[in-house]
Amino acid sequence: MTTTTNTAVNLNSNTNGTINFTGGGLAINTTTGIGFNATGGGTVTVQGIVNTITSTTGTALNVSNTTIGASGLTFQSISANGAVNGIVLNNTGAGGLTVTGVGTNAGSGGTIQNTTGRGASFISASNITLKNMNFTNAGTDDLDADNSGLSTGDNLATNAAIHLQNVSTATLDRIAISGSAEQGINGNTVSNFTLSNSSISNAGNSADEDGIHFYNMSGTSAITNTTITGSGDDNFNLQTQSGTLALTISGGSSTGAVLGSGYLFGIRGTSNATINLSSANSSNNFSGGIVADAFDNSTMNLNVINSTSSSNNDQLSVSAGDNSDVSLVATGNTLSSTATGDFVVVSLLGSAFDNGFTFDARIENNNITVANGLTADGISVFNAGGGAMRVGIKNNTIDYAGTQRAILVQTGQDGAGSILAQITGNAIDIKLDGTGNAVAGILVQSGITSPTGDGSSIDLNIGGAGALANTFTHSLGGTMAGGDIRVRQRNNGTINLSGYAGGATDLAAAIAYLNGRNTVVSASTATADSTGFTGLATPPFP
Repeated sequence: MTTTTNTAVNLNSNTNGTINFTGGGLAINTTTGIGFNATGGGTVTVQGIVNTITSTTGTALNVSNTTIGASGLTFQSISANGAVNGIVLNNTGAGGLTVTGVGTNAGSGGTIQNTTGRGASFISASNITLKNMNFTNAGTDDLDADNSGLSTGDNLATNAAIHLQNVSTATLDRIAISGSAEQGINGNTVSNFTLSNSSISNAGNSADEDGIHFYNMSGTSAITNTTITGSGDDNFNLQTQSGTLALTISGGSSTGAVLGSGYLFGIRGTSNATINLSSANSSNNFSGGIVADAFDNSTMNLNVINSTSSSNNDQLSVSAGDNSDVSLVATGNTLSSTATGDFVVVSLLGSAFDNGFTFDARIENNNITVANGLTADGISVFNAGGGAMRVGIKNNTIDYAGTQRAILVQTGQDGAGSILAQITGNAIDIKLDGTGNAVAGILVQSGITSPTGDGSSIDLNIGGAGALANTFTHSLGGTMAGGDIRVRQRNNGTINLSGYAGGATDLAAAIAYLNGRNTVVSASTATADSTGFTGLATPPFP
């Protein structure tokens, strides 16, 4: 069916009717005309195989305020070139759209290109499946002048190659998105989203323009084997305010974000989010590699497994604020700060001035590297507020050539926060080349400021017998005056040492305790400002 400037299929007066296209083989070709237009109400389906739509400056598929029947709309390919929009579904009910392509052939599902508006727009729609489609320079107009408020859901006016709004179940497979003025994929209130075997490159060109941006993703969702690169701000940015989400990100990579992070998660409000990130790579992004922040009364469970993060500002940064409940497991990862300007490799932060958060973290069996001369800690655990943190730092291999500390644990800045910490079985090579050397291998300190940090506490189990000992080497030689381990009871904070039997201010006993439970090159040091050190009967965090 070729109509050039006219609408090929036009269902605009179908209020109470049902129209089914069956048998397949529906081939629509237009130039400026709309390919398939259903706006008159009623119910419509397109069934069978080898149904295709090809248009130039006309919208290829437009279904608005019309119910898609249970058999759905099925097309092998949909293409448009130069239209305002390539595909529009708006208020279409429970029936879905499926674009199949041919097997796994790239581009066989069609190409939406050079659209000024959204390449594909799905609003109040369900059961969307797109396979083997290309979106090239789709969404070239900058519709949202400043992109402000995206973290709180103000992304409804934003342009994108693919826009999803109030959508239930969207499956995208072998999608290639390249170029767009604002977002690559933009979602608001989307449940059960799946993206696999896809690529997104050079989406957006300024602040708050992301490769993938979602607000309130929920249900069971997954992003697998997908590469995102060169986005204007963040490559992947998820913000939630409510709902329950189980998100899996596996395989693939997020690299070269121009102004932002590789993977960014902002969990806030009453959201309950479980995020599993495994076998993924985040590198060479302007800001963080993997960044997750929890606020308000949210719950966040983050698992980072067997992944790589390198040459970002922070490689893995997780924070808890307000009354949030955070759980982190990071294991089997390779995390490296190697470039000039890189900061902390692993940063765990309890927010300043906040008192209601809880934050449990296990950092285990990772390979952590800080390159020569960088002003960066390997692992930083900082309870700056008044909440509660429990941290296990176990069996990591740390190659440290920076100017700070391989491991830093501290509390008591703007609140009387607590940390229960177990630091055991880590192999730490402190590389001292005589210039810009580390000040300590492990530094633990409570009550870092007074009076705002008065009452803060650290319960510490550090080292132990056999494999529990932290083992230090200095592969380049040299020693540190601060010691491989330095423990400081400062101001009016407290430090409780698991199994310690010495006197509270007996610094020689505290030093012997530290040296006896760990293998050190530079002898440990300890200082006390007031209460000193007390014993703790049981390890604080198994």
